[in-house]
Amino acid sequence: MFKTYQTKIKNKAIVLKNKESTPLYQFLEETARTFGMIERRLFVDMYVRKMPENELKVSYCAKHQITARQFNSIKKQLKGRIYSKNELKNLYIEETKIKIQNTSDIIKKKVEQKDKAHISLLKMIGNEKTFLKKVRSYRKLRKTLHQKKRKLYALTHKLEKLESDLEQQVVRICFGSKDWFHKQFNLKENNLTFQEWKKEWQARRADQFTFVGSKDETYGNQSCTYDLNNDLRIRVYTKDEPLYGNYVVIPNVMFPYGQEQIDKAKIATIGYTKGGNKAKYYKATTWKFIRKCDTWYVNASVDVESPQKTTLDHIGSVGIDFNAGFLSITDVDRFGNYLQSFNVPYANQHTPSEQIEQSLSEALKVAVNYAKEKQKPIGHENLNFNKKKLALKQLSPEQAKFLSGFAYSTYQSLLKDKCEAEGVRLIGVSPAFTSQIGHHKFMKKYGLSSHVSAAMVIARRSLKFNKIESMPVKHLLTGNPCKIVQISRWKQWKELTKQWKKYTFKSKIYLLNQL
Repeated sequence: MFKTYQTKIKNKAIVLKNKESTPLYQFLEETARTFGMIERRLFVDMYVRKMPENELKVSYCAKHQITARQFNSIKKQLKGRIYSKNELKNLYIEETKIKIQNTSDIIKKKVEQKDKAHISLLKMIGNEKTFLKKVRSYRKLRKTLHQKKRKLYALTHKLEKLESDLEQQVVRICFGSKDWFHKQFNLKENNLTFQEWKKEWQARRADQFTFVGSKDETYGNQSCTYDLNNDLRIRVYTKDEPLYGNYVVIPNVMFPYGQEQIDKAKIATIGYTKGGNKAKYYKATTWKFIRKCDTWYVNASVDVESPQKTTLDHIGSVGIDFNAGFLSITDVDRFGNYLQSFNVPYANQHTPSEQIEQSLSEALKVAVNYAKEKQKPIGHENLNFNKKKLALKQLSPEQAKFLSGFAYSTYQSLLKDKCEAEGVRLIGVSPAFTSQIGHHKFMKKYGLSSHVSAAMVIARRSLKFNKIESMPVKHLLTGNPCKIVQISRWKQWKELTKQWKKYTFKSKIYLLNQL
């Protein structure tokens, strides 16, 4: 598995070819400007003009005076951007379709309400006490309906554009960020002059560059070599050699975390080429330089060995339910019976995203260490972001704001990384009806909270029992129980969820206690 480690680069002085000195950051900024310029031109040639890659490689190396490996690094970073854009495009299409369906359903309901209100008004004389109130309500309905139709038109137009771009393989990228690009049209509102905007715009378009590694190159990367003395040697672009020489060396680069793994990548192994000749092979190391707040950092991505699994199957499972402000952890045995549960809090409100991520990381560390100690795998929800976003509408604004794409993506990424590092098996399960099943099957039975009972459902589901939990028929509020029990259990829980959805949590607790 690949791991990325980061360290800060100090702005030391480097010696030029003419024996003068200059700040290291100046060299990094010039390299980033050249890298960004070539990347943008390559984007136009590859994805706008559709020129062949092989022809571009030869012409770009000659025209811009770069090596073949440097060209490959630029091309791979560009392809990474394109891949990300295409993945987002598919996500946007799916999200837009859901929004169109929801908006269409709302319009249909509003039309029915408007028609009923109109008929009701026609039957009135005009001197009734509720007449003016109904008139205002009718006008409000018409206004809402008009706005919803406008929204539907905009969403439909957006979907057509996205699908057209996907079909015709059109890629739209704004290097430097689209938000900052549009700020030039509102300089006064953003307290900027055009010169300030342009300076920042150019800086944003030249804030990173990459050197892709290969296992057959010295220390895993010939363009950026990290030697046994922990010196980082960067291959200079050919056009800059008269000023900097062939290489720029950054001495004594140390990583606060992951140094041991990066040092292992320097150790060569003996292998054989296709021709049968002996050759030294290293672990490929990719180096990415990034500027943040006028400070340069370097990321080293290296392939590390996966740790040995420390968990056993068929002895139980630990389920995690992710909530705003805390994690609910439930431990079950191999039969799915409740053993233990607890909550782990973390910061989530009025806190910078970096601190939220750190706090969430510490909370997940507690959960993963518990599972490692018990030698049990962890069950978690395979969350569908689109469906979750629809579910967020039922939460408070504070909860919905937190339980967004950032929170879920960070949670899943951190959990996966920590389980890999500790050798704990991670099992993804369907999130369907976990809360409802927990409410109706385990909350009252074991005296658990709603979130802990949901975590229990997740843990049981990760044990891969053949059937979903049976629905308690007496909890049905409406409908014919005899007909409902004949349908599949998934549809039974869907019907039960639909009936209980309109009640608040306190009302649900009251009703459950009465049953």
